[in-house]
Amino acid sequence: MPTRKILACAALCCGLCALAPQAAPVVLETTAAVVNNDIILTSELDALEARIRAQGAASGIAARKAALESLIARSLVMQQARQSGITPTDLQIDQALSSAAQRNNTTPQHILQQVAPGRPEAEAREIFAQELIANEVRRSQVRRRVNVSEHEVIQYAKRLKQQGSVEPSYHLAQIIVPLSPRAGAAETSAANAKVSQIKRRLAEGASFNELAALYTQGELASQGGDLGYVPETRVPLPFVPAIIKAKPGQVVGPMRSPMGMHLIKVIDITHSAVPPVTQYDASHILVKTSVVFNDEAARAKLSDLRNKIIAGALTFEEAAHQNSEDPGSAVQGGSLGFSSPDRYDPTFARVMVSLGKGEISEPFRSSFGWHIIRLNDTRVDQDSDAAYRDRARSILYERNFEEQARAWEQGLRASAYINIRDPQLLELEATQGAAAK
Repeated sequence: MPTRKILACAALCCGLCALAPQAAPVVLETTAAVVNNDIILTSELDALEARIRAQGAASGIAARKAALESLIARSLVMQQARQSGITPTDLQIDQALSSAAQRNNTTPQHILQQVAPGRPEAEAREIFAQELIANEVRRSQVRRRVNVSEHEVIQYAKRLKQQGSVEPSYHLAQIIVPLSPRAGAAETSAANAKVSQIKRRLAEGASFNELAALYTQGELASQGGDLGYVPETRVPLPFVPAIIKAKPGQVVGPMRSPMGMHLIKVIDITHSAVPPVTQYDASHILVKTSVVFNDEAARAKLSDLRNKIIAGALTFEEAAHQNSEDPGSAVQGGSLGFSSPDRYDPTFARVMVSLGKGEISEPFRSSFGWHIIRLNDTRVDQDSDAAYRDRARSILYERNFEEQARAWEQGLRASAYINIRDPQLLELEATQGAAAK
């Protein structure tokens, strides 16, 4: 546990120690909330609340509530990371920063400034690392829950082909009142009362984003419920009929999902061309780590192979055949053939799409091990059946992943011990509870 949190625990358990008359007053941290065995400090809550206010996502007590929701969600995910032993090395953080900078055509330093404006570089790097860990935990925990059948892909590909090359996108915001699929009559009644209260406040002119920050759990609260522009193909299927009938400014719902009761605001509607599918022909060499062959050894081996290939001492195909631990591609000289990026591990895909034709990547680590990639060629395919299937598979996977990720995070929250101690938010809870009766 960090020293500052140990001090907070000591203050809670023992109170302030008597100080010598000449000693200066000592200000100890106070606790805003307890999440299982973790502590959220009031200073952390104050800092995130200030950032949410500055970004305009929420104001007043709603900004503070949204900040706490975000910190609770982050704490739960980081606890999962510790249990899973997920700790990125400095090298992995450097590679992730470099990849992010390449994707955005900027520098790693600028990425850190965006992650934590005005913070020292070391602190911004720590925040970036936490984001990296959180994303890796979500991927590892949620990916196994996602199941897209080939029958679904084929049927959805036919629908996409009928739809044509233009599709609507909806700028959406949502409020989710949490409700378990197994909720009893009392819980359901309380959720319905809360939805009625929200709708009443909306009718009185309250801001949708402020109410989203007040009532929604998790990271979405800190965004004021704003989902940005969502293509129709990525709107959850049960919500599509109501949303396609709505006009800008209209609120639809409540609609039930496994996460709870949803109120969705359609802010704007646009129509845009469907981007063509870009496929990548890549080859790779995979080296796996073990108890006796660690990350540094794997990276050194691939760096040596890369240098020899570039120097012409051996071909990529020879190196893959002799060294790659991916048996399916090793016999093909490392070739993976043409495929869309969504078919690969997310880290692998990010590195692959950042390469120029004929370029060989630096060694990097994915969930499967250490790789180097050579990009052989790219092609744009928009009209073939294979292209529609690739796009359908990507859409169905992303939609399913988002739904499963929310369900997973809600499950973490439901099974956690959460004790809110911040006076302002305790008062808000009491006010909300009285208003819902």
